[in-house]
Amino acid sequence: MRKALTVLVMLAVAAFASDPRLTVLGGDARLMLDDYLEMWAYPGVIGDYEFVTGSSETDQSISDGWFGMTKNFGETTFGVTINHDDYMHEFIFSPGGWGAILSIDYRKFTNEDENYQKETAIGLAWGTEIGLFGDYTDLALGVGYDKTSIDIEEVNPYYGNLNAGASVRGHQDTFFNLFPIISVGLNQSSNGDDENDYSISTISFDLGAGHNHMIAPKTQFVAGAFVGVASLSYGGDYEDMDSQMTITIPRLTGGVEQSIGKWFILRAGATSNTQYWSSGDSNDFSTSFNTNFGVGLKWDNFILDATIGEDFLHDGPYMIGGVGNGFLGQVAATYNF
Repeated sequence: MRKALTVLVMLAVAAFASDPRLTVLGGDARLMLDDYLEMWAYPGVIGDYEFVTGSSETDQSISDGWFGMTKNFGETTFGVTINHDDYMHEFIFSPGGWGAILSIDYRKFTNEDENYQKETAIGLAWGTEIGLFGDYTDLALGVGYDKTSIDIEEVNPYYGNLNAGASVRGHQDTFFNLFPIISVGLNQSSNGDDENDYSISTISFDLGAGHNHMIAPKTQFVAGAFVGVASLSYGGDYEDMDSQMTITIPRLTGGVEQSIGKWFILRAGATSNTQYWSSGDSNDFSTSFNTNFGVGLKWDNFILDATIGEDFLHDGPYMIGGVGNGFLGQVAATYNF
């Protein structure tokens, strides 16, 4: 079971980047403004949005895409999603002043090995606005738990995960208008069977700054810079396993969105991640880099967003052979009330 508490984006910021616009502009919802996707990073903004949306996933995802909507009734906002971040349902609520998202999943089935398997998961994210940094600060708190158990003769393996964390985002009247962005989290995972128990504990922290501005009448620029550290330790029946530490120095993300005419939008973005990893006498230094491209088609309050694969831009479409190369690999259709 793949589960991630979406408010705890920290070092795996693309965990819930299911919307094409977010994917292209860096995959970090903490950098989003005037976009409904920021509510999964900071639920206190739920009351700012009314929408209905459907989004597909990429070929590499285990999900089939998701659907969701929120609607204001007076000063209270209600919403629901189906299959967002692989949860069966999310229930979204804001009475004004604060917001919360309750995520639930429960599945029982016979797996490919013909063993009975049960999966349960629940997550709760809460957020509000406080006076801490700059003009105001978004605060988010979250907790999540999921467990998978498999019924096998004489052996009953299980997998469990408990996480909790918090994030704040200050709003400043400067170039880095999103500063500071601070996220901390604790994750406790366990697995085992009737005879053995193993556990892994991870503590993570990251600090960053973001820029989200219209730099020209039809040009929006989104960028972020983050440093972070994560410490992983082993427990239970793990024997002689060295703890691990990962230091991010830094992670950079950026994207630009250009409106062309009244209905066409072109997007391009990139991310760079430099990390130092150490465990016992071993250490490693690595850097990764990737680019993303996308388009948007807008008619009044309706917008169709999509990603475009880099292979398509280089090589054009495959006309024969039925081989896909990333054209409109990820699509979302949204209507804002």
